[in-house]
Amino acid sequence: MEWFDKLAHAPDGFLAFSAVIAMAVFYAAFSGLRRARQIEDVPTARVRSAPQGYVELTGTAQSLDGDPIVSPLSRTVCCWYRFKVERRAEKGWRGVDSGASDGIFLLRDETGDCIIDPEGAEVTTEHKRTWYDNGDGWGAHGVHMRLPSLGRTSDTIVNVTEKLFSGMGGGGDYRYTEAVILPGDPLYAIGRFHTVGPGERASTIRELTSAILREWKRRPETLRERFDSDRDGKIDADEWERARSAAEREAIREYAQQFRHDQLHTLKKPADRRLFLLSNLPEFGLLRRYRWQTRLGFGGFLLLAAGIAVMLSTRIG
Repeated sequence: MEWFDKLAHAPDGFLAFSAVIAMAVFYAAFSGLRRARQIEDVPTARVRSAPQGYVELTGTAQSLDGDPIVSPLSRTVCCWYRFKVERRAEKGWRGVDSGASDGIFLLRDETGDCIIDPEGAEVTTEHKRTWYDNGDGWGAHGVHMRLPSLGRTSDTIVNVTEKLFSGMGGGGDYRYTEAVILPGDPLYAIGRFHTVGPGERASTIRELTSAILREWKRRPETLRERFDSDRDGKIDADEWERARSAAEREAIREYAQQFRHDQLHTLKKPADRRLFLLSNLPEFGLLRRYRWQTRLGFGGFLLLAAGIAVMLSTRIG
């Protein structure tokens, strides 16, 4: 057949490109398989009775008292966010800015609360929006993003329409992408669970203080507003020490509040290579996503491997 003959005599560059893509889809398939098996193998625990070590928890996401976590693009009060800003270039989109929050928040189930430290987590969320404009951070989709969800169908229509509009050359020179986990969202988490004992009070407060300061540093305008006493637009050593003291007081208050109700439980990234996953998708939704990733990845790898074999046959022969 003509297409078979063209494939068999494809240039070496196409062969090399196909090999790279084949390895990429194989890695994606293996990654999906690993995540699906991890979720299946770890039983779900309750906060109050969870064993120390690697566990799976389900509950709802809740904000801590104190300064809220606010997403930088849509200004949404949330428990966690990730954002990316890109600018249109001659060959696609070029990254301008990106980041993710690492401020702590709570997972709450019917037995108690667990502090989630999201630093290093792989996060999957339903609340993900992309919009375009000419650099003012607004635009039609940005307006929609700032409103409550109109439902899954409406959100999908807005997303598809915006992407089609951009594909036809409209939509502006900047592309904004933001994902959030909102207070009250269902929360699935798998990671290293640890219950803080009385002897660990000092180290735990240091960790909480560091997490609060990391989040404040991501909002320099708020940091300056609160602690730039001489209004020179900078945070000097004395002002930073006041900020650190304020963060420590907030950490102590949170620590004490948790111990009034129960023991202080934390979930964070494992020290080994095991996964640290957070999601507002239910467990079966995550499993379905990773299983499809595995099927499509291995299917694509087999097709590409067959094509590579055809191309190699003419070269070896």
